Amino acid sequence: MKQGYEKGRYIDGLADNLHIRPVEEETFEDRQKEPDIALIKQAQTGDTEAFGELVHRYRGPLFRYVSALTHDSFLAEDILQDGLIRAFIHLGQLQNADRFMAWMQRIVRNQAYSHMQRREQQREQHFSSFLAFGADDTSWSEQDSLDMTLNSLLNDADRRSQEAGYDPYQAVAQQEMANNLHKLLGCLNEREQQVFTSYWMEQLSPQEIACRFNLTSANVYQILSRSRKKVSQLHIHFSVEEMLAEWNSLGQNRVILEEPLSFREPQTWNSAAASIHEMLSYIGPSPSLPMVMGMSGLSFRLTILPQDIHIAGPTAYNFKEVLTRGLQHLGYRSHAVEALANEAGLNANLVDPSMLEEKAKGKRLLNPRLVRALSLIRYSIHRGIPAVVWDLNIPEFGLIYGYDDAARTLYGTDFIKSGAFPYDHVGRGVNQEVFVLAAESNGMIREMNLRAALTDVLAHYRGEDPYTLPNSVSGLAAYAVWREALEYRRVEPNGHAYNIAVLRDARRYASKFFEELSLSWASVPRYTSMIPISCQVDELYRSMTQRLNTLAELFPFPEGGLPNEKLQADQAISILLEVEELERAAVVAIKALLEGMLSIPQQ
Repeated sequence: MKQGYEKGRYIDGLADNLHIRPVEEETFEDRQKEPDIALIKQAQTGDTEAFGELVHRYRGPLFRYVSALTHDSFLAEDILQDGLIRAFIHLGQLQNADRFMAWMQRIVRNQAYSHMQRREQQREQHFSSFLAFGADDTSWSEQDSLDMTLNSLLNDADRRSQEAGYDPYQAVAQQEMANNLHKLLGCLNEREQQVFTSYWMEQLSPQEIACRFNLTSANVYQILSRSRKKVSQLHIHFSVEEMLAEWNSLGQNRVILEEPLSFREPQTWNSAAASIHEMLSYIGPSPSLPMVMGMSGLSFRLTILPQDIHIAGPTAYNFKEVLTRGLQHLGYRSHAVEALANEAGLNANLVDPSMLEEKAKGKRLLNPRLVRALSLIRYSIHRGIPAVVWDLNIPEFGLIYGYDDAARTLYGTDFIKSGAFPYDHVGRGVNQEVFVLAAESNGMIREMNLRAALTDVLAHYRGEDPYTLPNSVSGLAAYAVWREALEYRRVEPNGHAYNIAVLRDARRYASKFFEELSLSWASVPRYTSMIPISCQVDELYRSMTQRLNTLAELFPFPEGGLPNEKLQADQAISILLEVEELERAAVVAIKALLEGMLSIPQQ
């Protein structure tokens, strides 16, 4: 059940840098006092609160352990996330609660070795020769666990069997993988099997395979590409079924939360902010929408794809890095799974409507990250929190709030519609991308970090944000390329209008964000000196919003107006110059505000 939002409580916390936690404070403290063994036994019965406390206690040591193995903090975080999900699924199999830490270390160690092995093997010439030929389908990505399965089975079995202290558990796993391989090869015809097994099992080069079967090298590459695509799709399907069997063994086969309501009467054009704001409301007392927009930096973003002011500009950033960072500024831990393109996709408003239909999705390839995406979705929902997802119906953010294994169905909602979606349609939208975001269930684990949030805002304005897409222009520099597109009359009307609508909405919430800050500081003496600057920034964003209102009237979404006609283009250029001037003034004021805050001792 969603809980109400206690405005005064969290604003006081922001002002005074307090450690903010959910309403159930006594219960949480009681959990902290319980011994590990008691928590483990409770977690084995399905108590997610107990498991959450175990994660809180062991996450740090486990992260350091994995980091020492990988020497890569980003990879370590991904591995730890996978390990925690697997631990949650298999916790009932732990026989000796005293061995919990060792058991967890084995899980994350196996995950780490698999990741590192895959990375190393992908650097071998055997793979690079094939990739260099031009295999361009995305299933060759390092995200695809099929490579790990094949390599682990075919290239590593002998070494594992000869290792000292050989683990019988690994032998069982190897046999299971061998059985799965035979099933996978069943989808290939005789010639495909011959070529495929020669390449993977015998490690023959494409040239050697061509000589053996009287084929050209081009034929071999074509057969390998086609075969691998078939095997990859069947492997994903088997992996989904295996995941469902694991969860169903625990009796977790259907959970449907209260349906989110924010998309019925949208309060913002920013679907990421709307989704995150609604998601946090399921956890406990949550920040306001202006605070979510401001602390995440979404109120201050401006990214333009300069060729035609493409509709993807407002979402042309690394979702995982930007949104998890925003949640961290808000005081929440989060996890994400993503498989995104490095360039702008299709404008869903301009494609043939049939491409958006369920039938079209069913014809597209399964996404290699489908299993990880479904695992994180289920993990979040089982703890009572919807998961933020990308591209349920169109390339925008929405929420998945339920699942039903018997029907292989997810329940989700976004700006377009609410309803049921097949499991395997995740990642099969018009741009075939995957992104899932889930927040931890123990509420705000630390105070909001306004200083860090404003530091990131200024970096974005300077064009120093490392998380934007290639061939895009961000921050203050985006205004010049926007005007240039208008001057050369190369603007796509629908995408242009969308960029305006999102920018106007963002700056409106930037104003509300600083208004809320000013109100929260009014009762805190050490922050009262900051209020005049905050009010100044508030007013600057109000002025921007007024000018952007005029621009939105000229170019309404979705029709788009006539941005390539001289009269309207010139008017738009003039307004954008005014907005940029106001934006530069706001940057100066935010910098002064941040400097003033840094001079105030923290308590």
